[in-house]
Amino acid sequence: MSVTKQRDALQLLQTIGSYPWYVEKFIDHKKTKKSSPSTLLGYLRDIAFFFRWMMAEGLTAAKDIKDVSLSDLNELKKETVESYILYLQESHLYERSALLTNPTRSAKKEYSDRTISRKISSLKSLFHYLAALAEDENGDAYLRRNVLAKIELDATELTPLARAHAIRAKILIDEEIYQFVDFVYNGYLAHCDTEKKRQYHLQNRDRDTAMIALILSGGFRVSEIVSLDLSDIVLEKNQLKMVRKGKKEDAPFFSDWGKEHLSRYLAVRDKYCPAPQETAVFLAVSPTKPHGHRIEIRSVQKLVKKYAKAFGIPDLSVHKLRHSFATQFLRLNPDPHQLQAQLGHSKIETTMQYAHVLEDALEKAVNRTT
Repeated sequence: MSVTKQRDALQLLQTIGSYPWYVEKFIDHKKTKKSSPSTLLGYLRDIAFFFRWMMAEGLTAAKDIKDVSLSDLNELKKETVESYILYLQESHLYERSALLTNPTRSAKKEYSDRTISRKISSLKSLFHYLAALAEDENGDAYLRRNVLAKIELDATELTPLARAHAIRAKILIDEEIYQFVDFVYNGYLAHCDTEKKRQYHLQNRDRDTAMIALILSGGFRVSEIVSLDLSDIVLEKNQLKMVRKGKKEDAPFFSDWGKEHLSRYLAVRDKYCPAPQETAVFLAVSPTKPHGHRIEIRSVQKLVKKYAKAFGIPDLSVHKLRHSFATQFLRLNPDPHQLQAQLGHSKIETTMQYAHVLEDALEKAVNRTT
């Protein structure tokens, strides 16, 4: 065995214990097919990335990839997998998160179609094994249904209309944007069934509303919001200074109504009792950290899910808030190049997915006139 194979085999042995038992059985099955250690590690990386995305999107209650259950996989829908493909095409959440703790780390570029095909192929192989090849002590398959079987590998390069379909069901459009922001500040109180929850919401609603309003009024990534420092805000110009993917410095804008919510939060930021040297804009406190410190990405994802579920759109996520802004932008400003600059996309093709979300509305408008 070569040095490289020995190294990969050792890494595989050290890594497999952090995965669910059924993934370990899948890897054992692949070993019987004489897959190389390098190939098996590739499967594990692709599976881990998908499981972490499921956790971020609230598709599993697991706190660690080892705890993602078979029932979580059984509940997945075709539209969910299409949303995952769309996510791969647009961004890399976990690289951005890593950059917060290691700024010297290079940001990954958007995934190529070939890379996306490989990631989906890995998942198809896992799901096929669980649904068609493996069996429990009763002779039954581990999975009742194989949602990945409905995804054609050639279709991983989703058509614009398919991408639009994946986006459309999970975003806010037109007045829903403002209704959701108002719900976060005012309406959610009615869902607080204990005094403790009520007081917690009243403590944080200025912060939560400001973060959500900023994303909806400027299309920012959650990592960009979380990493903001006070010196990054140019309030008089409605701008935020930030370093985007590829270490590109940028200063995108946000709307006047987003500014109102941000200003209201900044006026009460000191109630989090931050240390004098704390520069983060958005703060949180905890029993172990009573002084205000930078809020974590996962915390923002969870609070958006909480509000979205109460609002009646449980599939809405923090990333879909960015989609909501982009779609609304093109409704009012039909210039994808302006939107490309605002969102920080490196490719216009990524931006154009939002133009196709509008085709549904255009079709209905044409039908109404005939």
